[in-house]
Amino acid sequence: PQANRLRKVAEERPAEAIVLETDAPDMAPSMHPGQRNSPEHLPDICRALAELRGVDAEELAASSSRNAAELFGWD
Repeated sequence: PQANRLRKVAEERPAEAIVLETDAPDMAPSMHPGQRNSPEHLPDICRALAELRGVDAEELAASSSRNAAELFGWD
């Protein structure tokens, strides 16, 4: 049930509200069970989220980077 709610949220949020990150080292993605979460898993997470949303993974990654830059005030 929890995963279904998370998928629904991931599908419904506008692209402008999504920032990919790895701030939960104890919560590895399902495609890497038993491992610590780390930035090296971001491409896998991005591809899975892009597939769920029906968008291109590179487009989602670029959007996430723009959103992070805006969120943190990076130029």
